[in-house]
Amino acid sequence: MTTVDKDTANWRLYGGGGLLVGGLLWLVGLILSGVAGMPDVGKWVTVIGLVVVAIGFVLVAWGQTGSNGAVGNNMIGKVGLWAVALGFLAWALLPLFGVTGEGVNWAVLILVGLGSLIAAVIILQKGVARGLAKWMLFLVAILAIVYFLGAFGVIALGADVLGILGYVFAAAVALTGLVYVLNKK
Repeated sequence: MTTVDKDTANWRLYGGGGLLVGGLLWLVGLILSGVAGMPDVGKWVTVIGLVVVAIGFVLVAWGQTGSNGAVGNNMIGKVGLWAVALGFLAWALLPLFGVTGEGVNWAVLILVGLGSLIAAVIILQKGVARGLAKWMLFLVAILAIVYFLGAFGVIALGADVLGILGYVFAAAVALTGLVYVLNKK
C-alpha cells in the first residue's frame, strides 16, 4: 500500500487546489447566473471554473511527475481521471463553439460520470488518499450521474431541483478539492 509522503503529496496540493478553486468559481458562476441575475458574467465565470476543474483532475491523476497522482501508477485510474477532465472541458467549451446536442450531452455524462466512478474505485484501492479523501470522488460521481440524467430528462427532476443539484454538484467538487488539499499521512 502506498502512503502519502513528500514525494506523493503534490497531487493533493496541485490537483486538490485546482478542484477547490475551480469548484468555487463554478459555484460563483452559477450564483451569478441564477440568483444575482447576471447571466453573461455568470456564464464566463462558470466556463473558467469548469476549465480549472478539468485541469485539477489532470493534476490529481498525474501529480507533479506522472507517477505520484492519487491513483499512483495505475493507468486505468489515470484514464478515468483524464476522462473526467475531458468531460468537464467538453461541457465548458463545446457550447462556446456552437457544438451542442444530445450526443454531446451523453458524451459528457459518460466521461464525467463513468470516469469519476472508475477513478474513485482505483483511488480507494490504491490507498494513496487517506480518510475522507479516498471516498470523496464517489460523491462527485453520483452527483454527476444524477445531475446529467436529470438534465436529459431520464430522471424526472423539476427545474428547481435540477438547479439546486447544480449548486450541490459544484460545491461537492470544491469540497473534494478541499479534502484532497487537507489529505495528510
